[in-house]
Amino acid sequence: MPTLQAEQLRAIAAALIRLRGDTLGSVGMATGIRPANLSVWLRGKEQVISVKRVATLMYHLGLEGSSLRADILHQWRDSGALDDLGLVLNALVGSEAVVLYQDGQPGLTKTRFLQIGGVLVRVELTAGVAAAQDLADFIQPHRVIALAEPLAAVPVELVSATREALLTLAEQAANDVGDDELLDSLLFQLGNSSWPTASTNTSSPVGWQELEHALRAALHDGFEPSAIAQWISAARDSQK
Repeated sequence: MPTLQAEQLRAIAAALIRLRGDTLGSVGMATGIRPANLSVWLRGKEQVISVKRVATLMYHLGLEGSSLRADILHQWRDSGALDDLGLVLNALVGSEAVVLYQDGQPGLTKTRFLQIGGVLVRVELTAGVAAAQDLADFIQPHRVIALAEPLAAVPVELVSATREALLTLAEQAANDVGDDELLDSLLFQLGNSSWPTASTNTSSPVGWQELEHALRAALHDGFEPSAIAQWISAARDSQK
């Protein structure tokens, strides 16, 4: 992803502050930046904050370089207009594949999860005067995983626990529709490293268990989802 320009950084920082529910005071306490200087910087006066301070600010708000951090669970709230959400996703995600987890729970506020490679984002959407646009239509994710269990109950203390909870819920949902759905759900949970080979003979229970165990090991070690998908595709082709 290209380096973000100063004007982009200010717009992204302002959007993230709103999405996170932060205040200038809380950000100042966390970063050591005076709220008055932060306010002036957000309005376009660059020299009031050093480059090092800007890097500290963006890291606190969830960025490392020009990318969303994968070592934390991002927790955002949007009142329904989706302007801030759209700005951040357009600037930081671009054409990357996004997986949307959603449930059908009633209530004014909806909880959703976005998975972007190894990044997880928890989004709370509350419709304003104008009803919130459907998030799936708004972001056009690569895949939507609909879950029966309430996503508001998914643990958020550790990002690893959040990943595991989403994986478990996706497995439960997939059991109703078969192995292919489960395979898709598992693939989108994976992160970034090496993983063991396994049988792709999912027509038998033993073969499927071997594949599931391999994918769970990959979840633990991490691996790029697109690479795993290519491996599965090649393995299936070789068995035809």
